[in-house]
Amino acid sequence: MSMNPSAEPIDIELFAHLVQLAALELTAEEADYLRQQLNKQMKAINELAAIPLSEDTPITSHGVPYTSQIIPPIRTDEWIPSVLAKDILDQAPEARDGYVIVPDIPHTELE
Repeated sequence: MSMNPSAEPIDIELFAHLVQLAALELTAEEADYLRQQLNKQMKAINELAAIPLSEDTPITSHGVPYTSQIIPPIRTDEWIPSVLAKDILDQAPEARDGYVIVPDIPHTELE
């Protein structure tokens, strides 16, 4: 993806659209700051994407490949109840049958 390095990939109109899609309420200062930060991140991504790599470079998530000698064995899933469960539930404003009761949160449909 080649971009003009002097142009900002996320202009004010695009950022306003993203803010609307995310249903955010931002002040003008917050919006300007976040747009600038996003553009800095986009610039860094473009710089990384511009690094030439050989086609035979193996894909890895970090510099140390996992080999069969260093992969830890898969542990079994085992549920162990916490000794603090009652103390934690006692701190909740309302609890019933081992669960914390929370108020209903009304949902809003986005257009």
